[in-house]
Amino acid sequence: MTFGLAAFAQLPFASQSVETKSIEEQIRDVATQTLTGLTTTGSNIFASRVHNIEDIKLPALLLYTKNIDSEIISIKPRRIEKNITLSVEGYVKQNTNFDNKIDDIAEEVEEALFTNRLLDNLAKDSFLIQTAVEYESEGEKPLARIIMDFNVKYHHSEGVL
Repeated sequence: MTFGLAAFAQLPFASQSVETKSIEEQIRDVATQTLTGLTTTGSNIFASRVHNIEDIKLPALLLYTKNIDSEIISIKPRRIEKNITLSVEGYVKQNTNFDNKIDDIAEEVEEALFTNRLLDNLAKDSFLIQTAVEYESEGEKPLARIIMDFNVKYHHSEGVL
């Protein structure tokens, strides 16, 4: 009879490799969880830069990462600081008061991400770096989009994510 780690190694699932998520994917997951359930957008949040947003799902948020900058912060042991841009896009389509609804989305997103600015301790810090608002008046209802870019700073050992 085998005991301890030797017994564990004989189990059928012990040899299966477990795919580890990248830090960027973990950051997106935590940010998505943090932003799910906001008053204005509810559970209409999609962790993808490309998504077919249907009227029934609006107002909604899209969340994705872009632009990663790296810098060596120590040689021995070799540590890397990365700054990643986390983008949150909010969409509203209605005939009136879409300015107010966009403002509500901006306030709720910024407040929620500030409250969890370390993103469950994956990050050293995060903060809003830029906001842009765009309007499209074609169709029956105008479409408003807010794009909020957040800088997320994290550290890791070189070669280990």
